Amino acid sequence: MTTTTDKIDGEIAVDLMESIIKALPNLTAIHSTDHSILIHGMGGQPRSFYNDLKHNKSVELLWTGWSSNVRWTYLLSFIPGQAGLTKILDRTKLDNLYLDIGGQSMCGLYFIPNDKVKSVLDKITKDRTPDIEDIVEDETNYFLLTVDFDYHGGDRDGEIYYRKLVVGSDLDEKTKWTLTRTE
Repeated sequence: MTTTTDKIDGEIAVDLMESIIKALPNLTAIHSTDHSILIHGMGGQPRSFYNDLKHNKSVELLWTGWSSNVRWTYLLSFIPGQAGLTKILDRTKLDNLYLDIGGQSMCGLYFIPNDKVKSVLDKITKDRTPDIEDIVEDETNYFLLTVDFDYHGGDRDGEIYYRKLVVGSDLDEKTKWTLTRTE
């Protein structure tokens, strides 16, 4: 089997990225029962944020911990550096959940086959990395979106985010079009 992926890596206007995120719950393919949607908050939240998220019926909190795997940084627990991995249960709310969890940090949104969830969880908890492309390298119907919501854009700071998008070759065309929009 030959798999191909499309990749986008670069700056994007805040309004456009938020418009793309807001459109996702309305896409039929997003509601596939063969796929899971994970949100990987990569830091920037206080521990209380994830404690509160445990009670949100729209998500299942799979893991939360300090965003770095360097042990001594935990001493700086007063700094909002809590990371987490959540599974979206109510996909109609995925846009708001992604924007809330992303908050002021980098955040991943992963649309992956159900059987890849444990592998993603294991890699994130062990390595504290957003680099999970190798887990889906043999898949064709998926996407991995990472947005830096706290991107420092120089003269355009506050007007742009940084995004990295990886799209499998058999992802639904409407979903692919939505994710890759440039205007």
